[in-house]
Amino acid sequence: MTAKTEVASHKLGAFMRRLVIIVPAFNEAARIEETVQTLKAREQTIQELGCELCIYVVDDGSEDGTGALALQAGADRVLRHRTNMGLGAAVRTGLMAARQGGADIALKFDADLQHDPDDIANIVAPIIAEEAEVIYGNRFERIEYSMPLVRRLGNLFFTALMRWLTGWPLRDSQPGIFAVHRTYLEQFRIPGDYNYTQQILLDAYHKGMRFAHVNVAFRKRATGKSFISLRYPFKVLPQIVMVLIGVKPMRIFGPIGLAFMALGTAVFCIEIGDWLIGESPKPVQSVNLVIGSVLFGLHTFFFGILAQLIVEMRK
Repeated sequence: MTAKTEVASHKLGAFMRRLVIIVPAFNEAARIEETVQTLKAREQTIQELGCELCIYVVDDGSEDGTGALALQAGADRVLRHRTNMGLGAAVRTGLMAARQGGADIALKFDADLQHDPDDIANIVAPIIAEEAEVIYGNRFERIEYSMPLVRRLGNLFFTALMRWLTGWPLRDSQPGIFAVHRTYLEQFRIPGDYNYTQQILLDAYHKGMRFAHVNVAFRKRATGKSFISLRYPFKVLPQIVMVLIGVKPMRIFGPIGLAFMALGTAVFCIEIGDWLIGESPKPVQSVNLVIGSVLFGLHTFFFGILAQLIVEMRK
């Protein structure tokens, strides 16, 4: 390459957005090379969008040489967890690395090629057009196999829950492909290690981000094993609570406090009523329950107010 060409290339790069594709991988030796090479094969298409491609593989404690194979295949970076920490932790590591690497757009892509790399252009398009900061793939318009009933029902439940909590027109809350703008990348919070999908939706919503769906293809898994099991709801629901506590504490502590105050007040009124009509020898028999419920409710409610003030002051 001549000096003149190098200067021209440098000037072009200066005006290009940096797109970091994050590939979390746990024991994906069977396909990680193919995945990285398939992503790199889309480099020209991505450049035509005005983006510079970087591929970050997060090796989440693999024991089959996944990280080394990813480097051999041409990954720009391999970030390794010493032990398997979970998909949420791997995505968090990838997003932090993308932020530190100056990414304008970060996109998460499955290591098992269940998603089609050709959908990447469609996923990032709303971000490039400045129409949204968080883009989730919607698998159910172009799914290529019959998803097991338990997984489909679980997705319907969590999608409905996220739609209710955010008000966004969600049709798929758990895709393996999503993209975020640097505006969100600079302030994201994923406290839970198990999964990332619901955490990002709630966190982004309460931070004022805009959301969009893009229909994407979804293939049957050919290798590896899904992390989703019957334990999924019991691990995800606490993560949802933790995200809400971090962004809107009163949405958690307010209802709990009011519920306990209402319980104490209801017991008090019922027992006073029984006493007035002669059904009870004392005005209030369950004194400890009434006082304990009301005081616990008050403490919880005002703790929520204090936590909300702290969150607001830190913005």
